[in-house]
Amino acid sequence: MKKVALFHTSAATLPVMQQLSGDIMPQADVMHIVEDSMIKEVMKAGGVTPDIAARIAGYVQVAEKAGCAIFMTACSSIGTAVESCQFMTPLQLARIDSAMVDDAIARGGRIAVLATVATTLAPTLAFVERKAQESGKSLEITSLLMEEAFHALLRGDMATHDRIVAEGLQRTFAESDVVMLAQASMARVLQQLPTPPVPVLTSPESGIRWLKTQTER
Repeated sequence: MKKVALFHTSAATLPVMQQLSGDIMPQADVMHIVEDSMIKEVMKAGGVTPDIAARIAGYVQVAEKAGCAIFMTACSSIGTAVESCQFMTPLQLARIDSAMVDDAIARGGRIAVLATVATTLAPTLAFVERKAQESGKSLEITSLLMEEAFHALLRGDMATHDRIVAEGLQRTFAESDVVMLAQASMARVLQQLPTPPVPVLTSPESGIRWLKTQTER
């Protein structure tokens, strides 16, 4: 199987990715790279700056030197920046939310995108709209930003984070045919809720299942 690098801009995504990788592709050789300060810098700057983009490129090179064949970002805020590094490496570059977006578009109808970080919401919406145009489907795309949830997450207040996200989900269900959780850190909330009335898609599991197919090629 191919060796994989999973890049995290926050330690919050590490446990769930380690668990999913172990459950879904236990034989895979996975190298986790964590740069816990990056998401805070992206948020402060309002997006990926040239300096941050250069650091991302550096991590891609680290993965290449470590013998990886695939580099996947677990952070949707830097998905476009990772894709832009393709010219400089033979590695297959991927984003954790790609499979989720494809699934949402295939289901069609009214798609709601939920996020707790503005710098994740904007590029995720742009990614969904780009994929929707490529598919030729006419979709209604709405969004909900819950920044206080992420501030709580950074403080280590998981209960407040989960409550805010759960409340956001409840408000969204009545007006959506499918809901996307834009960040891997939000997926844990679903474990605490009853079965939702509409499909709620998360990037961690779908992303890792897609990654498994790539490692086996």
